[in-house]
Amino acid sequence: MKKININGKEYTIEFTIEASLYNDCTEKITNLMLNSIEASDKEDLKEMVSSMSDIPQTTLTMFYAGLLEHHGKDGDGSVLNLSDAKDLIKSYCKEHSDDETGNFYGIMEMLLDVMYDDGFFKQIGLEQMMRQAEVK
Repeated sequence: MKKININGKEYTIEFTIEASLYNDCTEKITNLMLNSIEASDKEDLKEMVSSMSDIPQTTLTMFYAGLLEHHGKDGDGSVLNLSDAKDLIKSYCKEHSDDETGNFYGIMEMLLDVMYDDGFFKQIGLEQMMRQAEVK
């Protein structure tokens, strides 16, 4: 869990049950990871660029998913859809234009750290699946 401030309001980002149940998030993050791994294994620059071109949309989806637990319909209701999250991420980028989190890649790195800390990858079964794939 991480607290951030946007437009003078504190928001809590958490990747637990609500985020793991948001299918677009789990699909986008797993696809991004798998495509990046595959591209680097093949040293395929074209595939790596293609994978990176989806970073803004993937970051927005991750950001929205991280806000669901505390700010979605079962939270305070301040972030009810992807459009609400888009407005917030735009404000966040403007407020942080002078630091490393003021762009989609920087935000994505921050969100991945929160995902890891919150046990998101374990929650969705990705860690277990990767361990089983290594054994095979």
